[in-house]
Amino acid sequence: MNILEKAEVNWMGTENPNLSEVSGKPAACGPCRTSSHLKVCIVTEAPFSQGNGFGVTLSTFFSDWPAENLLQLYASPDVEVASGRSRKAVRVWVPGPYARGEAFRYLLGISPAWRGHFSRRWLNKTMDGWMPDLVYAFVYSGETLNYAAWIAKSLGRPLIAHVADDGIENFGRAGGASVRRILSEAQARIVISEEMRVEYERRYELPFEILHNGAAEEFFEGAEFGMNDELVVRYLGSVVPNHHFNSIEDIASAVRQFNQSGGKARFEICGGEWTREHGASIADGDAVIYRGAVDRETGRRLLQTADLLVVPVTFDRRDFSSVRFSLPTKVPEYLASGSPTLIYGPEGAAPVEFCRRHNVGSVLTERSVPRLVEFLERLAMDPITLRTKAKEDREYIRQHFSAAAARLKFTSILTTSAGR
Repeated sequence: MNILEKAEVNWMGTENPNLSEVSGKPAACGPCRTSSHLKVCIVTEAPFSQGNGFGVTLSTFFSDWPAENLLQLYASPDVEVASGRSRKAVRVWVPGPYARGEAFRYLLGISPAWRGHFSRRWLNKTMDGWMPDLVYAFVYSGETLNYAAWIAKSLGRPLIAHVADDGIENFGRAGGASVRRILSEAQARIVISEEMRVEYERRYELPFEILHNGAAEEFFEGAEFGMNDELVVRYLGSVVPNHHFNSIEDIASAVRQFNQSGGKARFEICGGEWTREHGASIADGDAVIYRGAVDRETGRRLLQTADLLVVPVTFDRRDFSSVRFSLPTKVPEYLASGSPTLIYGPEGAAPVEFCRRHNVGSVLTERSVPRLVEFLERLAMDPITLRTKAKEDREYIRQHFSAAAARLKFTSILTTSAGR
């Protein structure tokens, strides 16, 4: 134990606080509650919101949970927190600052972390006598996963590790326990795509379950065609350079070329405020429009009145390796809308392989603006074929990938984990 840790132990009065020291309750697990009554500490990159995939997925999984049974600790500084979804939502900077002067704030329990050390004093004050049944980590970074594992160990509660992007080997400057050890000690391990499951089971030699966002019931109301006097292509989501460029730029170029050859189309990009500069940089105000952020109801209507929805995945080899396992929240929602959906990205990308595996949507894996133009021309000449397939896709998603089905599996995992 180093000098800093000894100082914190002296203030806390114990080296390894158990549950009785945090909440006044015994360390042993109490009676198993039903899933909607479990108390869950959520450690995540972003909290409940409709502005990013993490927030939307959390909203799906915990939609029937009482707010007083949830506490959120989140990493991202640039998100809007949905109100009323949990008893508390606190931004946590981990591994924390590195300046020597910040050590005093850490030791006093004012800051949650410093140089990769985590404050038990801060955690106790934040919990304020409230004790979860388990810790649920919904993460992409190793730093956030490491912090969630520390909380679970400090509180003596089970850890559920749910990895949404392949960044958990990144601990920044702080270092931490090995990822494999953290995962091996977790009560349950979840990933968001089949591609990630295969790779993680090979990499860590541990079993994983697959669980990603499902489409909410309102998305299944059905597309409304004939609403546009031109071919309307839409993308609703964040515009992140290492995820979507150069693919989304190709789509914009294809729409412009389609119009130059006599077609009539418009590409609309609706993105969150945090990626506005990237989305706006693609727009020209004519063939390509940046609409900015939209609320959930407007977004649903935009999906259901589009002639074509697109899911772009980067073709850049350097960026692809870090995003290939990601299955965006929007994929099941797009397919549930009943509007034709095109996945444009390389082979091996989770959205591409998901659609191939389940025979839904349309897939273009060759990076080619001319091929995109050809796709738009076929859609303009024969919209019925793709619209008919889109209706069939909607029913398949309703049966297999609805929000209700995702919640059922999620609550089963948490209930089983708490019962152990």
